[in-house]
Amino acid sequence: MRGLSRTRRLLGLVGAGLLAGCSAPAQSGMCGVPPEICPDPAPSYANDVSPILQTYCVRCHGPAGVESNKPLTSWAEVKSRYGAIIQQVYVGCAMPPPGEPQITDPTERATLLGWLECMAPNN
Repeated sequence: MRGLSRTRRLLGLVGAGLLAGCSAPAQSGMCGVPPEICPDPAPSYANDVSPILQTYCVRCHGPAGVESNKPLTSWAEVKSRYGAIIQQVYVGCAMPPPGEPQITDPTERATLLGWLECMAPNN
């Protein structure tokens, strides 16, 4: 029997109560449950994921941003914040915050979710 994926375990630790408080994705970011499996092939950090992060995250999580102490400008920085990204973006529905550009394109959302489910490879 296959065990729960790492992402599913992280979601379970935070609790279903937070999931119930999520509003619609178009209003508060990408709130939702990641896919159950890593896509094959895994989305590429350099080609697929980094452009999404640059568009929706780096304005605040970059050198001049209000969250520059939590940078997301490189794979290493993103990987080091893997658990926080899962919690803030998908469970707490807090990122991107209201008033900032939201990921409304289902392809971009699926790419980022799939990459996270693949354990954020540097590919």
